[in-house]
This record gives sequence, structure tokens and C-alpha cells, in this order.
Amino acid sequence: MTKAKKATKRMTKKDIYAEYGIEFRNSDGKILAPIFGWINPLLINGNAKIGKGVWQYSSLPTNKWFHIDVNGEPIECKGTCACHCDGCYACTGCYNFHSTKVSLLRKTILQRLCSDFVKRAILAQIKADKIRLCRIHVAGDFDPENKEYIPMWHAIVEACPNTLFWTYTKVNGAEHAFDDLSNINVVKSVIEGYGFNFGKIEYVIRLYYILKDMGKSVHICRCGIDENQHCVNCKGCATNDYVLFIEHSTNYVAKEDVLYPEIVKLIESQESMTADLLVA
Repeated sequence: MTKAKKATKRMTKKDIYAEYGIEFRNSDGKILAPIFGWINPLLINGNAKIGKGVWQYSSLPTNKWFHIDVNGEPIECKGTCACHCDGCYACTGCYNFHSTKVSLLRKTILQRLCSDFVKRAILAQIKADKIRLCRIHVAGDFDPENKEYIPMWHAIVEACPNTLFWTYTKVNGAEHAFDDLSNINVVKSVIEGYGFNFGKIEYVIRLYYILKDMGKSVHICRCGIDENQHCVNCKGCATNDYVLFIEHSTNYVAKEDVLYPEIVKLIESQESMTADLLVA
């Protein structure tokens, strides 16, 4: 008579967070408790552009100083980018909401004061929520003044081979920090000799063909012509050397540009990016 196989207890999300030494309550991380109270999970599931299913991490954008009131306590904190770009989308729309600024402030201070806590919290969340797609920095960048930050993300990406990561950066050298890992794509937002990877249609079309002639893999983001396009349906950012964007955070209206039909035709001619992004 064979012994009945002992049932293995399924780990709950609470068990997983405990395994990583994380409790999302104000008694954990005493440095932050007096100011912030409860600490929320650090990865957010999608937004209007990215779509549900792509989790994202952000921090304060630009290299300017922010002055933010948190529960009556004035907090000063510098952004995490190497520069302050004209037309930065992370300084417009919902990013000007006080609640958004406070959320980004929390993460920025956390990653600077306790990168090990942030690493463990993100690893626990990826495991607990079975996250397979993650964009690093919808707002913010690789924080050039924080020497522990890139190694923190390297450790996270390396520990999660079944999760696909991608990100954009203007920080010199950051694009090579992950060369040994196959489950992350780091795209430079500044193209040497030309400028940013976004602009009006004429600039985007010209840059597309220049990069193609150089033998680079390049993709123009479809969201510039399709409001229903989400990152969850596309692998352009995760697989190409360069990704170009039609300017969308200023008063420029792409559909009114005389070259709009031409770029629609060009984007439609690109290899279909709709695919299952999950890493085997």
C-alpha cells in the first residue's frame, strides 16, 4: 500500500512577501514611516498607454528639484534623470497631479535610502503577481547620482529570467550595464549625432531611414497613429536597437501634419509586432 502523497501548501501572496522579508505596513522601513505611513507595492499594473499586463516602475523625472508637500511636511527631492528635456511627457498630464508626485517621491527616496529593500519588494511582487512583462521607468531614469541603483535592477532582472524587461535611458553607459542578460532591452533615448528618439513626423521618418541604412533594427511606435495601441500588444520596445516616437506631449498634432499619411503607411509596413511576449 503506497503512502498518500503529502499535499504541498500553496504559498499565498502574504507568504511570498514574508519570504523576502517584506511587509507593506508602516512598521516596516522605519525611515519612511513617520512621513509616508503605508508603503504600497512598487510596481503598477499598466496605465492608459501601456495597458494592463505590463507592470511599470517609475521615479521622479528630470534632474530638477521637486518641492512636494506630504501630509503637511515639505519634502525636497531631486529627480532621477541626467537632464531636463523640453517637452518631457513625464512633466505633463497626470504627472502634475499631487498624488502622482507623492507616489514617485516615495519610490525615489526609497531607492536612494534603501535599495536592498526596493530590490526585495520588487522581487516579491514579481513572484506573488506572476509578472511576465515589466517596463522600467515610464517616468524617471537610472539615477546617475545613485551608484547602487543600476546594480539593484541588474540583480532583479537576473533573478527573474521568465520576466521580460525593457526601458529607455539618457544616462551614459546605462545601456551596456545589462549586456550579459537576455531578458532585458535597454534603448537609448539619445541617438549620437542626431538627438532624441522622438520628434515631429519629418524628423522621425528621416531618422528611421538613417538608422536602417546603418543596419540597425529600428521601430516606430504605433501609438502615434493608433490610440488603442498598448505596449502589451507589441514587442517593438523589447526587441529593437532603436525605437522612435512621434511627438505627443506638446501642442503638436500629428494628424494635422502633411506627412501624416506617409508615416501611417510606413508604420503599417513594419513587421507586425503583435506577439506573445512571455519568455519561455
